[in-house]
Amino acid sequence: MALVTILPALLTAERALGRLDQALADPARRRRLTADVARRSAVALVRLDGHRLDAHDFQRALAAPEHAQGEAARAALLVPMLAQLPAGLTATVSADCAIASPEKEISADVVTAVRASVATLKAFDVMVADAPSNAEGEETDSVSVLQPLLPPWTSLWLDELHRRWSVAQGGRSVGLSGARAADVGSVLSAVAEALAAGPGILGAAGAIRTLARWPDSGAPARCGHSDDWESAALRAAVMTQRPPTSWWSAVMWLAAPDLIRDACRLHHAWPALTVALARDVTGYRLALAGTENDWTRWVLDTIPELVAHELERLRHLDVIHENWEARLAAPQRRNNSRLPDVLDWLHDRPAFTVSRVTGELKCRCGLSPRGVHLLVEQLAKVGVIRNIADRGGERVWASDLSFLPPGR
Repeated sequence: MALVTILPALLTAERALGRLDQALADPARRRRLTADVARRSAVALVRLDGHRLDAHDFQRALAAPEHAQGEAARAALLVPMLAQLPAGLTATVSADCAIASPEKEISADVVTAVRASVATLKAFDVMVADAPSNAEGEETDSVSVLQPLLPPWTSLWLDELHRRWSVAQGGRSVGLSGARAADVGSVLSAVAEALAAGPGILGAAGAIRTLARWPDSGAPARCGHSDDWESAALRAAVMTQRPPTSWWSAVMWLAAPDLIRDACRLHHAWPALTVALARDVTGYRLALAGTENDWTRWVLDTIPELVAHELERLRHLDVIHENWEARLAAPQRRNNSRLPDVLDWLHDRPAFTVSRVTGELKCRCGLSPRGVHLLVEQLAKVGVIRNIADRGGERVWASDLSFLPPGR
C-alpha cells in the first residue's frame, strides 16, 4: 500500500490516539477507565467468541463469580486478568513449573476449580488495595513489588496468559504445551517482524493481523464418524462459515492494545481495540479475511471512532463520580468518615458482596467487618449502591455505574 494514499487516515488515527493519551494523564481518571475497559473487554471477548451475555447476569457474576454460570462466570473471571494486563502480568506459578504434567493439574471439577481461582483473585485484589503510592499519587501494584513482572511477548508471558485464559474457560490452570508451545518462537518472531515492517499504527496493524491469522495447530480435533459423509460435509460447511476460535486469535483479542501502545509510544492510554472489534464484528472479520491493505485501512478508520467512544465513556465516568460525591455531600457525616475514600474503589468493584470485599476494605480503608457493614448501609442510604439480588443467602450490592451502555 502506498503511504500517500493512507496518509490522511494515518494522521487522523495518530492524532486521535494522542488526544486519548493526553486525556488519561490524570492517574485517577486513568484508573477508572482502566477498570471500566477491563469489564467491557471481557464482554467483548464473549461476543467475539460467538456467545451472548446478559447484562444482569454479568452484573451479578462480578459480585459473586463462584455462584455464576456459563458466559457470565467466564466474563467475570476474565476481568481481573484484563485489569492487570496494562500494568503487566505476574506469574501465578514458578518458572520451573511452567509446563505442568497432566498428573499435577488441578481437579477437573469446575465448581471447585472456579472457587479456587476466585480465592486467588481475591488475594490479588487485597494486595493491590494495600499497594503504596508513587510520587505522582498513583497506586503501585504491590504484586509487582513482590513478584517481578513478566516481560511481554515472551514465552513465559504467553504461558501465563494461557493459564489465566484457561481458568476462565474451564476452571483449570493449563500452561502452553504441545503444538502451541512449539509455535511460540515462530509466532513471536513473526510479530516482531510485522512491528518492524511499518511505523506506529501500521506496524501494530500488521502484527495484529499476523496473530489473528496464525493457525492454531494445538486446537483439539473435533470428534465424528469418518464414515458418515453427511456429518463430515455438515462439519466442513460449519467450519467454512464459522471456524473455531483460534488460541492466537484470543491472544490478539487480549493483548492487541499492548501492541498499539508500544508501537505508538503511548504513555497512558490502553486503546480498547477488543471492544471496537466486538462493536463491528462483521467489518472486522471481512477486513481480516481480505488483503493486508483492506485490514490496514479498516484499522486506521476504526481508531478515531474507538477514541471517540473512549473519551465519551471517560466523561460518563466523570459525571458518575461527581454524582456520587454530590450524594455523599448532602447528608451530615462525621469528619473521619470513610465514605469519600471508597468512591474510587467503587469503580473497581461496581458490584460486590460484603463477604468478598471485607478483607480488601480492611487493607484499603482500615475498616473492621462491622465498619464495612455500616459503610455499605450508608452508601445504600444515599443511593450510591442498591441491592440487586441475593446469592447464597447474602445480598449483592451494585452501584449505578453502567456496565454495558447501549452501543458500547
